[in-house]
Amino acid sequence: MIQGEIKNAVIIGAGISGLTTAKNLSRIGISCTIYDRNPKLGGVWADGYHGFGVQIPKDLYEFPDFPLPENVSHYTPGPEFQKYMEDYCDHFGIRDCLQLGTRVTALRRSGDGWALEVENERGTNNVQADLVVIATGLYSETPQMPEIEGQDRFLGEVLHSSQVKDIEVLRGRRVAVVGYGKSACDIAGAAIGVADEVHLVFRSAHWPVPRKLLGLLPFKWGMLTRLVAAMIPPYVRPTPIVRFLHTAGYPLPWIFWRVVELLLRTQQKLGTKIANGNNLVPEHPIEFDAYSEVTMVPRPGFIDSIRSGEISAHRSGLQRFTEKKLILEDGDTLPVDCVVFGTGWKTGFDFLPQDLRTAMGEEPDGIYLYRHILHPDTPNLAFVGRASSFMSVTTFALQARWLSEVVAGNIALPKEEDMRASIDALKRWKQSWMPEGAARSATLLLHMAHYHDELLLDMGSEPLRKEGFLAPVKELLVPYQASDFQDVV
Repeated sequence: MIQGEIKNAVIIGAGISGLTTAKNLSRIGISCTIYDRNPKLGGVWADGYHGFGVQIPKDLYEFPDFPLPENVSHYTPGPEFQKYMEDYCDHFGIRDCLQLGTRVTALRRSGDGWALEVENERGTNNVQADLVVIATGLYSETPQMPEIEGQDRFLGEVLHSSQVKDIEVLRGRRVAVVGYGKSACDIAGAAIGVADEVHLVFRSAHWPVPRKLLGLLPFKWGMLTRLVAAMIPPYVRPTPIVRFLHTAGYPLPWIFWRVVELLLRTQQKLGTKIANGNNLVPEHPIEFDAYSEVTMVPRPGFIDSIRSGEISAHRSGLQRFTEKKLILEDGDTLPVDCVVFGTGWKTGFDFLPQDLRTAMGEEPDGIYLYRHILHPDTPNLAFVGRASSFMSVTTFALQARWLSEVVAGNIALPKEEDMRASIDALKRWKQSWMPEGAARSATLLLHMAHYHDELLLDMGSEPLRKEGFLAPVKELLVPYQASDFQDVV
């Protein structure tokens, strides 16, 4: 909800969502200040583990109005993407908005606006803002580190993936990497040839998305089209065609996903035998597993490294540490001297007081918002970046443009009770079928096309972006990419 006249805004976070928000709000004459705790801009791209980078093609992961340079790798390395964000900042003239190395420590209501407490090396200051935009993404700065029995007795080293800045820290060690997401698999792969032994320990397997389906077709053609979006569990507000497809026509989407599973199982060799006769075949159907908080886009050769034994894979939970070993729940014992947890980050916003969280109805799976941006009970507080999609840069850019249109008075928001009803419907829909997780409230993934359509329609823009004589066919079969939204953002 936006109330009163907005003249200035504080944006918390200098990552993708923070920069595009500043660009859009500045465009309509709002004075913006961006605070970020890091000494350089970039958010998750400001710093990372060894070899970190973008896991999807650059035409899906770039600002729609500022394409990546042609000479940048198809899968952009992390440092190159951070440099690209620096260039974006300069191109749109928002560098003067930045206050880096400054942490927001408190936030409270003040009249129609907000009072913030900010802290840097020079001390603590109080700041007033008409509008506050939280653009810190889905996760906090606190690593997710499981508490395992006996860890205090372990004589080796326990690290979080974010601490592996140089793979040389694993040289000559017997390493166990815990997790099955991007960082865990990246580090396990990079440790080959450096560490004496590499173990990968994970409780659950997930369906991997190869860079090219059948080794030929970029995955976006098989996963990110409107046709595929019609095959997944229906959106909270499905069209009549989609509703029919998942009732009387349900055998069609069921067969579609079983064929996809067969292709992935064959191409990715998921039947590969690992420790104790287990394999890499996931337990849950792909159309549901895809909405878990672990999305697998493995680097080429990852599964082959498991097949060859260069990575010893263990499908088991952790039971306890001893002084020199890691004991798994399946009874296996791993003599190791270094354990790396590739288990992600905790969710949460430490600077948000409990009364605000309560007002927004925070639940174990997060905060549910109108259009994933606003809540009627916290006026002039917005979120940009709380939406997990396969084209997150484009999603955040559309969110930022939508917010600027609301602030400018070009979008009329529904009544407060209608916004709450929309939020409740979103919550019921997600909690009725999506896997549990701390970020479920922000999960979109393959539903991103439906969400983008909503934002575009609110802004009076055409959601069908394909052009030409074959536009209807392209809408169904050709995947969207960032450049399709260039004229909107």
